[in-house]
Amino acid sequence: MKTVSQKISDEEIRKIVLARLKTYPSGRKISIGSQGSFSKDDLIKHVNRVDEIGIKIIEIQLQFLRSFKKDLLFENE
Repeated sequence: MKTVSQKISDEEIRKIVLARLKTYPSGRKISIGSQGSFSKDDLIKHVNRVDEIGIKIIEIQLQFLRSFKKDLLFENE
């Protein structure tokens, strides 16, 4: 298990994002600004390709996950 001070690789981050995307409902579409709407399968394909949209999805997911870290830190104050 990694300690807090260790870095997580890009590949590990991509795997975490893919695992989260696989939990999304199949019938729903996600809108990403002016990029358009994407199905769960579309999102997974873009993350696997690590293209412009895939990178945006990864950034969005990381922001979401980081928000939990901030909440946990403030909860203990």
